[in-house]
Order: sequence, then structure tokens, then C-alpha cells
Amino acid sequence: MQNLISPAQVASMAFAPLDRVTPEDVNQLTISVAQQRFVSPVLGDAMVEAMIGGSYSELVEELIAPALALYTRVLMMPSLALRTGAAGVVKGSSDYLDAATENDLRSLRRTTLAQATTLLRKAVSQIESSPELYPEYDPRQNIWRRCRIDGGVVA
Repeated sequence: MQNLISPAQVASMAFAPLDRVTPEDVNQLTISVAQQRFVSPVLGDAMVEAMIGGSYSELVEELIAPALALYTRVLMMPSLALRTGAAGVVKGSSDYLDAATENDLRSLRRTTLAQATTLLRKAVSQIESSPELYPEYDPRQNIWRRCRIDGGVVA
């Protein structure tokens, strides 16, 4: 499966310039995993394939791409904090910066997930309000119709 967005889009949409994350820092595989884990179970494979094929470009540009970029950022967070190399797994250090605590990382992850999910929910709402415009979307495939997690509570 192809990705809905590119590494350059992830770098520009999900990270601030001061984060210094470049497209080279974003792995295509991480985007694919985010797409399969967060977007496809909600929209369905047929809808995602239609979007990859160029359909619904405005919806993708305004809501789906930013949501997927944020989901990708969430998956990248641990690898941004830690590096793996010949010396093993190491944590960056600086005289001017302190590494984030586990609580800091958890809070940032929760906030970023909430932002991404809000965008994806808005997209689903738009799709479901005009189903005739989105024939590839099957609401029965939307995992949010079977399982919902709000504020850490499974409903």
C-alpha cells in the first residue's frame, strides 16, 4: 500500500521549525504503520485507496493528511528521543537541554493523539454527512462504530 502523505509533509505539518525534523528523519515505514494503525481502520481500505489515487484531494489536504502526519509524529517520538547505533541505544544529551521525562513524553503523546483524532473525527463527520459524495466509505468498516476510547475509557 502506498502512503497518503510524504516524509516532507510529515516534517512540515507535524513538527515546528525549531524541532529541526527534516524529511530525511521521517521513515516511509513509520508513515505506513500510522496509516494502517490509525487511518485505515476508521476510513476503510477502499476509501484510503481512493484517496491515494487522487480522489477527495481537498478532504485529504485539510483533514486526513494533517491527522496522519500527527499520528506519524506520535510513532516517531520514542525514536526521536533515543538513537540506535554502534554504541547501542543512547539518549541525546546537551548542556542546554534536558531530556524529557517519561511523564513529559506521555503528555505530549496524549495531546498529539487527541489533535490527530479530532481531525480524523471531523473528516468522518464530513464524509458521513454526505455519503453520496464518498461511495468508497463504508461506515460498517469504521472501527469507531464498534469500539470507542474517550479520555482513556473504552466504550
